[in-house]
Amino acid sequence: MSDDPVEYVVENKPCLVSLEEGKKYAWCTCKLSKTQPFCDGAHKGTEHRPMVFKAEKTEDVLLCACKATKSGPYCDGAHNNLEDVYAEASDAEILSMKDSVQIDQDANGKALVDGGAYVMTPNDKNDTVVGNLRYQPVIAKEDGATKLSLHRLTVSAGTTKWMEYEGVDTVLYFVSGAGTVDIAGREFNVDKEAGLYVRPGEKFRVITDEEMVIYATACPLLTDLTVTDDNETTFQTEQEERYIAFDEATANVMANRIYQELVDKKVGSNEVTQFIGQIPKSRAAMHRHLYEEAIVILTGYGKMWTGTKVTEVKTGDVLFLPHRQGHSVECTDEGGMQLMGVFYPSGSPAINY
Repeated sequence: MSDDPVEYVVENKPCLVSLEEGKKYAWCTCKLSKTQPFCDGAHKGTEHRPMVFKAEKTEDVLLCACKATKSGPYCDGAHNNLEDVYAEASDAEILSMKDSVQIDQDANGKALVDGGAYVMTPNDKNDTVVGNLRYQPVIAKEDGATKLSLHRLTVSAGTTKWMEYEGVDTVLYFVSGAGTVDIAGREFNVDKEAGLYVRPGEKFRVITDEEMVIYATACPLLTDLTVTDDNETTFQTEQEERYIAFDEATANVMANRIYQELVDKKVGSNEVTQFIGQIPKSRAAMHRHLYEEAIVILTGYGKMWTGTKVTEVKTGDVLFLPHRQGHSVECTDEGGMQLMGVFYPSGSPAINY
């Protein structure tokens, strides 16, 4: 593909298209087509040629329109780095949502906004207690989730019983505290700001000398946590590496934001991706994802906008975003905001439309 400058005829964001299994498509590489993201022959007379590909299955996908992707024809989030500042809400967008209804949390700590999205503050009173383990669901089928189950686990000093989300991938994130996680007989030393992957068919337990707060994601089936006295499972040695810690020095830069994928395909998690991100004081442009997402606010505060409604968010809150639900997180904290996110199906948090 040539790097010669040419005129853009589309915005620097991907195009949502529906592909049909077995059908061939010609993806524009010259940026001149008026039928983006597909070729209309406008490249004739230039050195550009379209990329022809066959759809492997019938599905909705995001095809690159900025032509900066390294995964053509698919968007890889490269459009976010074409500007110095991550796409922020325009004056027109802010004006269009000036009459958004302020939604406060109800008696259960939940603020329900547009499209089934919500913000909630976990309440210790909702915990189930088993020995030195306290846990509660914060995203479940009853909340409108179709793929992601999310639990908050609070562990005090000692050794928990064995835990399992049967038959699904499990991803742990350590909010606070340090200790050891025993995955079916294999021990991992863990600390805050890190993720750990537990394969289907493995039980795990936590050993610690201090209080730990952990978020556990189970995917792709909505599954409750089971707690038992015994472990009859075996650590699956075909995937030895499971633990990934946040490292700001090697994090991905996305305009004026950074993020790092923790648990993903590199440690064998093919269903769910976990990431940690940092955002400055700003209001993102409204956007959508082709995945179901959960976000935990680790530090900072602000608002979440969903089109006709808005609600406050703060440290410790959990955000649930259904598939394709428009949203914009605004950080109003001068110190910025740090968050942990998980989503299904797996991919990159930089890909949106």
